[in-house]
Amino acid sequence: MRIPLNITGGSYASRSLPLSAQTTRNFYPEFQEDPFTKDRYVLMPFPGYKAFGSSSGADRGMLEHKGVLYKVSGITLHSVTNAGVHTTLGTVEGSGQCVMEGINSNVVIATKQGLVYRYNGSTVKEITDADLETPDWVAHLNSTMIYGGDDGRFAVSAVGDATSINGLDYATAEIDADDLIRGVSFQQKAYFFGEKTTEIWNFTGVGRPPMDPVPGAAKTIGIAGRTAVDSNDAYLYFLADDRKVFRASQGQFEPVGNIALSNAFESYSTVDDAIGACFTIQGQNFFHLAFPTEDKSWVFHEPTGQWFELNRSGSTGRGPGNSFVYAYGKALCADYRDSNIYQLDVDTFTENGSAITRQRDTGPIHSGLLGSPGSYVELNRLELILARGVGILTGQGSAPTISLQISIDGGRTFGTEFWSTVGGMGDFDHKVIWTGLGRFESAVLRFKTSDPVLYSIHSGAMDVELVI
Repeated sequence: MRIPLNITGGSYASRSLPLSAQTTRNFYPEFQEDPFTKDRYVLMPFPGYKAFGSSSGADRGMLEHKGVLYKVSGITLHSVTNAGVHTTLGTVEGSGQCVMEGINSNVVIATKQGLVYRYNGSTVKEITDADLETPDWVAHLNSTMIYGGDDGRFAVSAVGDATSINGLDYATAEIDADDLIRGVSFQQKAYFFGEKTTEIWNFTGVGRPPMDPVPGAAKTIGIAGRTAVDSNDAYLYFLADDRKVFRASQGQFEPVGNIALSNAFESYSTVDDAIGACFTIQGQNFFHLAFPTEDKSWVFHEPTGQWFELNRSGSTGRGPGNSFVYAYGKALCADYRDSNIYQLDVDTFTENGSAITRQRDTGPIHSGLLGSPGSYVELNRLELILARGVGILTGQGSAPTISLQISIDGGRTFGTEFWSTVGGMGDFDHKVIWTGLGRFESAVLRFKTSDPVLYSIHSGAMDVELVI
């Protein structure tokens, strides 16, 4: 009996692994918009990391402002050209991720330590207004800068002047007594995230400060940490205090996680250092969530609503991307290890020249799919349907391969690797087939690749027999 096999999907590991032990790592599930494509859902390789520029020191943040890329590496603020050339602009003391915003021709940088710096086009200086408290974040709204303050307060600067703060222009997001963690400007409103609540404020232009809370817009949802948030044109994404991921638009909040994701996040010892970042590849929006202490990277694919994982080359740890920005017509990310900048490039299949291991563990294959739960399945033949003949001329990838492992204990352990070739350059008729794969009641299939070629996995087919 030949039956179709669904290979695609995101990561979804249940607490009970026999229910689902799905893993998607360095692949992502892509939905094909054209209804006449052969398969509507496929697995595509996450873009490779193409060298763009380099500097020294840990990455602390990037910002594109008025057509120029700015980057904090170690304690140095750089400008970066469209050729990746770094120019030193000045010093930004401290460590940890910065929050960066632009206003007029200025760049304002708030550090984790509560120091604020301004680059005015010629020099970098600390903002030392006597009324400025110790902000570790900054937001831009209606030609003003909003700064975090002490004891749950925030301040609004003078219009057009990031360095001028009046003590009368402070307010408190006070629906609850929780501390104010981060303020973000989105869709012409200010979102003030606390430990347990979120308030949305309008810029009114009158009063001290010239802002008022939107009636009835407050939510009993807090944020996990000051950098666990970012936005694209459509949504504001953040990791909440209860370790769920939400997105907001027009004041409405909706969860975008799932039970399996919550299980993973709840097992982490530390989440308050999470770094959220939105980016767009080929018109598709992604939300990247890195956990530095836990050494994990998760990504939400907006078009399909599914999550997948990223790893760096040669490791099970988090992906290399730390800060993400769109500049010079490119999606760029900075490496947290050495502050190199990479272009996320769909035609690159390595991490700055090093191999990327990509993995997909399927949902359970079991006899219930054949209408006979509890019976055994004899898997005589398995065909993987994917792009073939994708090999390159020489070197690794000239004879690309893919491995198959089978788990019969719900994804807890996997057996011997069975290898198959995918076809050299132009060998489009090549079949990817394994035979004689044994008997099981339920199995998880693991596919792995590492050659620098376009592995586009579509679906599969199995020849099976029921063993009653």
